[in-house]
Amino acid sequence: MKKVLLQAVLAAFVVAVPCAAQSQMMSSSMPGVGPHGFDWAVGTWSCTNMMPSAMGGPSHQSMTVTRTNGGAIMYHSTGTNFDNTWYNVYAAKTRTWWSPFIVSDGSYGTESSSMSGKKMVWVGTASNPSGTNMQVRDTVTYSQTKTTDLGEYKTSGPWKEQYNVTCVRT
Repeated sequence: MKKVLLQAVLAAFVVAVPCAAQSQMMSSSMPGVGPHGFDWAVGTWSCTNMMPSAMGGPSHQSMTVTRTNGGAIMYHSTGTNFDNTWYNVYAAKTRTWWSPFIVSDGSYGTESSSMSGKKMVWVGTASNPSGTNMQVRDTVTYSQTKTTDLGEYKTSGPWKEQYNVTCVRT
C-alpha cells in the first residue's frame, strides 16, 4: 500500500512541476503574452508627461485600466482639458495586440504590436481633427508598478517625439 501511495505521489509531482513551470512562464503578468497579457495592468495609475502636448496630454494625468466584458483591456487617461481612451485587444490567430484609440480633441487611430515582454513597440496610424494623417509609434517599457511610454509621430521625414509619459500604480 505504501509503495502504491508513494508511486501516486511521485507521478503527481512529475506531472505538476512541469505544468506549474509552464503556467509561470505564460503568466498573465508578462506583458503582451497571450490573451491575458495585460491583465496585470488593471487598476489605477498616476501619470507624469515630460513633454505635454495636445494629443499626448497634459503634464499630469490619471489613468484607470479595466477589463471589459469582451476580454479587451480598456485604458482611460484624463487630465486638464484631456481625455484619451484606448483598448488592447488580442488577436489569437496572428498573436497580435491591436490598440484603437480616440482623444477628446477628435484625434483617433490604431496601433498594433506582435511583441511581448518588458519593452514593446506599437506602430500604426492616426488622424487629427484637421484631417492630417500620420504614422505613430509608441515604445513602452512595462513593469508591475511603473510604465514608460515614448510617443512619436511622422508625417514626412524623421520620427518626432510627441510625449513621454511615466505612470506609476496608485
